Amino acid sequence: MFEKARILIADESRITRAKIAQLVRDRFDVREAADGEAAWQAILLDSSLRLVITGLSLPKVDGFELISRARASKVQRIRELPLVALAGADEKPERDRAAALGGTDFIHTGINATELNSRLDVLIKLSATREALAESRAALESSRTVDPDSNLLHLPFFDRQVDKLISYSRRNVTDVAVVCIGVDLSSPQSATWQAEVEQRARLVARSLAAAIRMEDLATRTDRLEFCVATQSDGLTSALGLAARLRKILEHVDAGDGVEIWTFIGVACLSEDMRLAAEQLRQISQKRAQQAQAARSRRIVLGAAEGANGEQQARADESTMDVNLALTLIRSGRSAEVVPHLPRLVHQLRPLMALVREQKELAQSNKETVVHGSLQGVPRTLDQRP
Repeated sequence: MFEKARILIADESRITRAKIAQLVRDRFDVREAADGEAAWQAILLDSSLRLVITGLSLPKVDGFELISRARASKVQRIRELPLVALAGADEKPERDRAAALGGTDFIHTGINATELNSRLDVLIKLSATREALAESRAALESSRTVDPDSNLLHLPFFDRQVDKLISYSRRNVTDVAVVCIGVDLSSPQSATWQAEVEQRARLVARSLAAAIRMEDLATRTDRLEFCVATQSDGLTSALGLAARLRKILEHVDAGDGVEIWTFIGVACLSEDMRLAAEQLRQISQKRAQQAQAARSRRIVLGAAEGANGEQQARADESTMDVNLALTLIRSGRSAEVVPHLPRLVHQLRPLMALVREQKELAQSNKETVVHGSLQGVPRTLDQRP
């Protein structure tokens, strides 16, 4: 036993439909429609259909319109469905018109069962082969688009997708930003460190892949260099994205003693609307490399930097928090914390107020001194015995 392929026979004549159905019923599962609109609804809703035989002078929607609709469909299954026109041998103009619209083949009512079944079988097999090839191409393309090690897009596919973003932006007068992030991994030197770099770089890459939004694109351009592209509302949103990604990556747990430092460059399409994806990416890479060479935590914006100093300062501030400040101080990089001291002190004020409150409460209640502290707060020198 085998499952029969389903075909649709559409013709206004019940006798014609019955005659064709009788010829093919042993080989195919038959569905019928008496007018073009019913045939079109069957095509739309019945995904099991493998072929359509249609008369050309159907009521409501004729066979020519039916063929045109199918070939213009956005659904690949419908667009590539074999469509066989039922026309007489003397109806050459009608057959030519149907062929021009995308008809696959032609038969007449006098055809015998052997020939009809053979031709339909060939068309269905060709269609199945085409579908299998399309699925194989899609699977192959998928394997070429995403790097399984990093879960990021392969670079060529990234550039192609960014080009699509650029085309959309030019039509709709929006912006595209590419953020390039160079990463430094620092660790106590060990014999196995170099062998571990790739493993830790892969961890950073996967963290980036998990952090980006669905609408963003990301790729790995070098072992420790990454690019993220996004449809942007302007430089402010691009800087906000860059700051968010920096904070995420610099807090990745890459192992004991390993510190992650990021150096960022941003390029926007609005700087030059003629830029293509590869050029935009290369500009962002060059700016990230400039930041890395200067050991600067500023997000390098190129020509736009001077005109947007306030935006840049806000982006830099948003990447500095207490944990990062403490890490910098422990690493002997206190100078990088100094410009952010007013903001950090402001952040710590509620904590300092709580410390004072607890000390005053302990003194007023004459709390017992336990292990040299009052409720967990170190005593001042004049309180010690």
